[in-house]
Amino acid sequence: MPEQPPAITRLDSLLGAATIAHEAIFELHRRLLARERGGNKSEESVAESAQIATVRLPALAAPLRRLVIRWHEESVLDPHAAASTAQEIAARLATVEPEMQSLLARQSEIAERLRALLA
Repeated sequence: MPEQPPAITRLDSLLGAATIAHEAIFELHRRLLARERGGNKSEESVAESAQIATVRLPALAAPLRRLVIRWHEESVLDPHAAASTAQEIAARLATVEPEMQSLLARQSEIAERLRALLA
């Protein structure tokens, strides 16, 4: 099987970053609750982060994920077609990555706000 195209690796990294960020945000939320500092702001923040990690980013990635599946099949059965699919993945990722980055930045803002509440 050929090496995975960089765009697929990048997509996996973006989605993984959102999951890790959400886990950190949830942990901050848990710590705030333990200190009785959480309140509605903390709950709203963790809900927004969950929405980003489990709904919004996966929705942006869904068409790319279908292409990734196609690339995996083609990489075995039709390497020439796989190269074309890899180019399509890279092009489509370039169009959605700015929005994905924006959502990841939002998660960073949420984490910073929750960390400030802990201080």
